[in-house]
Amino acid sequence: MIKFLIQRPIAVLMAFTACFIVGLVTYFTLPVSLLPDISIPEITVQVAAKNTSARELENTVVKPIRQQLIQVAALKDMSSETRDGAGIIRLNFDFGTNTDLAFIEVNEKIDAAMNYLPKDTDRPKVIKASATDIPVFYLNLTLKTDSAYEETDQRAFLNLCEFSESVIKRRIEQLPEVAMVDVTGLLERQLQIVPDMDKLAMLELSIEDIETALAQNNVEPGSMTVRDGYYEYNIKFSTLLRTSEDVENIYIRKGDRIIQLKEFCRIAVVPVKEKGVSVSNGKRAVTLAIIKQADENMDKMKEALSETMDYFKKIYPDIEFSVSRNQTELLDYTISNLQQNLSLGFFFICIVAVLFLGDIKSPFIIGLSMVVSIVISFLFFYLCKMSLNIISLSGLILALGMMIDSSIIVTENISQYREKGYSLRRACVAGTSEVVTPMLSSSFTTIAVFVPLVFMSGIAGAIFYDQAFAVTVGLMVSYFTGIMLLPVLYMLVYRTGIKGGPKWLRLKINNPLKEHTLDRFYDKGVDWVFSHKTLSVLFCVISFPLCIFFFFFIDKERMPDIDENELITRIEWNENIHVDENRARTLDLLAALFRELQGQSVEQTASIGLQDYILNREQELSSSEAELYFKTETSKEIAPLQSEIYKRLKERYPLAVISFSPPETVFEKLFVTGEADIVAELYARNKDKAPEPGTLRGLEQTFRQKTGIPPTGIAFENQLNLSINQEKLLLYQISYNELYRVLRTAFKENSVAMLHSYQQYLPISIAGDEKTVNQVLQETLIQTQPDSKTGEVNFIPLRELIKVTPAEDLKSITAGRNGEYIPYKFYGVEDAEQLMTEVKEVTNETGDWDIGFSGSFFSNQKMLDELVVILFISLLLMYFILAAQFESFMQPLLVLMEIPIDVAFALVLLWICGHTLNLMSAIGLIVTCGIVINDSILKLDAINELRKEGVPLLEAIHEAGRRRLRPIIMTSLTTIFAMVPLLFSYDLGSELQKPLSIAMIGTMTIGTLVSLFIIPLLYWFIYRNKVKR
Repeated sequence: MIKFLIQRPIAVLMAFTACFIVGLVTYFTLPVSLLPDISIPEITVQVAAKNTSARELENTVVKPIRQQLIQVAALKDMSSETRDGAGIIRLNFDFGTNTDLAFIEVNEKIDAAMNYLPKDTDRPKVIKASATDIPVFYLNLTLKTDSAYEETDQRAFLNLCEFSESVIKRRIEQLPEVAMVDVTGLLERQLQIVPDMDKLAMLELSIEDIETALAQNNVEPGSMTVRDGYYEYNIKFSTLLRTSEDVENIYIRKGDRIIQLKEFCRIAVVPVKEKGVSVSNGKRAVTLAIIKQADENMDKMKEALSETMDYFKKIYPDIEFSVSRNQTELLDYTISNLQQNLSLGFFFICIVAVLFLGDIKSPFIIGLSMVVSIVISFLFFYLCKMSLNIISLSGLILALGMMIDSSIIVTENISQYREKGYSLRRACVAGTSEVVTPMLSSSFTTIAVFVPLVFMSGIAGAIFYDQAFAVTVGLMVSYFTGIMLLPVLYMLVYRTGIKGGPKWLRLKINNPLKEHTLDRFYDKGVDWVFSHKTLSVLFCVISFPLCIFFFFFIDKERMPDIDENELITRIEWNENIHVDENRARTLDLLAALFRELQGQSVEQTASIGLQDYILNREQELSSSEAELYFKTETSKEIAPLQSEIYKRLKERYPLAVISFSPPETVFEKLFVTGEADIVAELYARNKDKAPEPGTLRGLEQTFRQKTGIPPTGIAFENQLNLSINQEKLLLYQISYNELYRVLRTAFKENSVAMLHSYQQYLPISIAGDEKTVNQVLQETLIQTQPDSKTGEVNFIPLRELIKVTPAEDLKSITAGRNGEYIPYKFYGVEDAEQLMTEVKEVTNETGDWDIGFSGSFFSNQKMLDELVVILFISLLLMYFILAAQFESFMQPLLVLMEIPIDVAFALVLLWICGHTLNLMSAIGLIVTCGIVINDSILKLDAINELRKEGVPLLEAIHEAGRRRLRPIIMTSLTTIFAMVPLLFSYDLGSELQKPLSIAMIGTMTIGTLVSLFIIPLLYWFIYRNKVKR
């Protein structure tokens, strides 16, 4: 085949040029995203029930739904959290589960559960998690006239709200790259009717009369068609309320009097009672969360949005536009860095090739075939619908060092044949043909390492799919380029060299790394090893227990720690405060931090109280919670900022529960890095009564004293329980509905009708004046039903009918598969086993609790167990391939013996550099083992060949070593140099790759030395007796 290709050089060149051009074109059309498009196996069920307490909602709605959902197929875990008025159930499935089918099944189960729920319950919402649901960035609109940390102009802000919803939101949603725009921070408006209670009593009217009048004047019975000669008219009957004047002019008849509503009520359009506020850099803001279309390119979206933003800024100069939590920056920065590393690694590799091969032509050929291989790889990316992301690009960087190996081996081999005196064409054919099979088997051993990784459970397997794909495609393309294009290029370049050609191509470098220099170094090394056999064998023997010791000793985690320059602070004030007080406290804190950290914090936003996002999958904030977002110049400022926030808040508000986490990015969503190390789940044995707040606080203190680690606090809320005296209701003839109406009106919660203006619907509500709870009970009178004999109506004060008792309960109720539990979360746990034992001791002493544990400790443990199994499978696969190649059971063991030696020293290096054993460093170790043994394969192959020719054992070892020395050192150095740039860059991609590159460089360095010097010694030990016989 190779002879045929070399006879048709132009055909080969044209074919590869065509592939190269197509690859180049597809490179620019490939979708660019931060991470692979992995469907997140999580479904969220949101339950909403207005004016229902957490306890009632848990018992009547959330628990029945949970019991139905337990039966869903492939369910891995389930947890729920219930608060006043809202509940959320999270269902986690195994990765690889078809979430579309699971989504359908969850909906079916909820439909079945609806039969057991209270009649007026709204159907719960089911949301399928997706990496694309996370906003690409948030756009904050504030008024330029506002000053930071001060009160907002209400009227102007109402106009901004209306404008941003009707104009800006719609304009951005029209962009093809945008899926939807989610809005929060809007001020809603309502028409409020405040009756004068004295006049109401004098006129003997009740609130029910006002409601009836509103309902009668706000009807639309429909329309009818009337013929008149040859015309036809559409006649509409409509008495809809359209403006506030229409409401003021409503007539009510009482006895003989007809009066208008405006005579005894105040009517005005006012903002709805706020549940939450959005703040950006100290000013009140309307915040738009921009969500990308799943298959759109992030770069295109960025361009389209920045054009739209510039246009808005020009047209609306009095509105300030600011962007926060921008994920497009992260993507740009990371991908450009990885691309830079790819080209830097390539540059280093070319330098190595020039130094070793001594002329410019060979590195030129190798470099050219590498570029062609990488570009053609993009064609396969396109055909298999893969995107360019952190994982697939890092796969290409990994493959880069291995891809060049095949080019180096072919070039080297052809050169050796030419030195033997073969003609150019014969050397090309013979040199390439000889290495076709060994190169294929070494490519297969490398791929064999990657394939088992794809079968890891969880996110790891899903992610390795991209990496394994990139490596496999890279290796196979470079293999075919090496055996098809490279010999043709070699022949053409060296043929022009004979006739003359560009001057730079004829350059010869008189480099110090000539054959004899390397040979001398190698001979000395081998002689030293053979004269210190005991020491060398001892070195091998020690490395086995060292490898096992370090595997258990080194810290383990799922993913490497990533330095973020963003921080989310969640504050639960743990007091019954309303939104305005919450806002005042938050703005105080932000203003103080702004003064103190002048210039360090680049941007800060805050979500205070309940937010209006539709797609909010997380638990919603209550009115006494706030979520603050900070971004600093560099990641170094995050830790001091965090401790400053904690200190300030704890000084002024000791009850506050504060938690910190990185912002929700696609990355966070997939790797769940903010998970607690250990969660102690306490299940109460006594199901009759709720646990006392005092008991739970006491447990928290005991845990802190016993373990030395403070668990995250449990939030409580104060309540007022109003109990109605049923006997007095019957005695005074008061209807329960009237009592409920009066209470709702007094506490401003009575929404009764809608105002149908041109394009907007405003709710109409009846409200009382602002009063405290005690004032309401003292001053509010309630009308009795007319006496059956006299028709007389009396008024009774509310305090006669209602008893108020203060109470305290859990703010949120947490439950899992096994029912309701109290969660105590422990972060920063050093010794998990000891902590769990101590927590068990504390709970066993009380005898009131059953206990279970969960947390990231368990998932990390599972992942490491899997890695060990996968390592074992990889070794088996390699053994099979090698045994087939060497036709021997013993020699593959020789090659594989070097793996524990390499791993031991790589673990030591990781430990010295302060890294942990995580997914990334584990890949580094596993992959390099696959590459390192390629060196030993080359070497043993050469020794076997020489021994077949009858060369004595020791001489064969020396001669084979010299013959394979250059390719072995070059392939090792190129792999190491491809990884070096990753050590010196600082962004998300490199943070992930750093442990991987350290592990690879460590394994590769020690592995090359072992291949060159130790493996020949072990070979000699095995075969010396056979020679004597």
